[in-house]
Amino acid sequence: MSEQTVLTEKVGRIAYVILNRPEKLNALNADLFRDLDAALEDIEKDDSISVVILKGNGRAFSVGYDVGKYKEPSVTDDRDNLEAFTRRWLRVWEYPKPIIAQVEGYALAGGTQLLACCDIVITDEEATFGFPSLPLGGGFVGIYWGWHVGPQRAKMLDLTAGSRISGKEATDYGFAAKCFKKEELEEETLKIARGIAKTPLDILKLKKKAHNRMMELQGFRTGVMFGPEQDAIIHTADGIKLVHKKIKELGLKGAIEWFNSQEV
Repeated sequence: MSEQTVLTEKVGRIAYVILNRPEKLNALNADLFRDLDAALEDIEKDDSISVVILKGNGRAFSVGYDVGKYKEPSVTDDRDNLEAFTRRWLRVWEYPKPIIAQVEGYALAGGTQLLACCDIVITDEEATFGFPSLPLGGGFVGIYWGWHVGPQRAKMLDLTAGSRISGKEATDYGFAAKCFKKEELEEETLKIARGIAKTPLDILKLKKKAHNRMMELQGFRTGVMFGPEQDAIIHTADGIKLVHKKIKELGLKGAIEWFNSQEV
């Protein structure tokens, strides 16, 4: 029997949902998605729980999608797969109970899509947020950032492959609500969750829906649903094929070194 990739723990009216692939820095794969869906579904039905804290086990929140050997799907299949990811993130965004993300260590690439769909992000001030080290797609991850950090910062980070910012910078930019020292993070996040959980659950659900409705009116859902088409098209670009060729020739580490050593 495979190890559970998502763990749950209940503390009063708070439920912890813990991504549990520490040896893979909580990279997102089919097993983790299945267990995450099941955990959130169970907690949604439990009226004794008002707030969810989502965090990662080990040295990372999540480093994004667990990418295996590259396959070249048709544009239609690629788009459909990317849309399935997007609809999952929208289900997190639509989740009726408040979800607080507690970030320690790395939060990269697809892991930041998950964060962007949580209601509140609380981070270790020395955590690392960022984008993939090589340009292997586009218009899929970065568009989530613009809602929180504004278009200029989103473009600066997204257009620079391998860009990284600290938890302190993520808070200054608006991607996170608050940051704390690593040793204070757990206690302070729980304190915030308990403050929210004092409000009756029916009120919390309606208040969250009101905030989401404003984002909906501004185009959040339509915007992120554009991502799968954009990314699927970019995956057919000659530049993407070149990067995959370099990975095949040099290995991932070598391809990153090649990319960073370019003179422009």
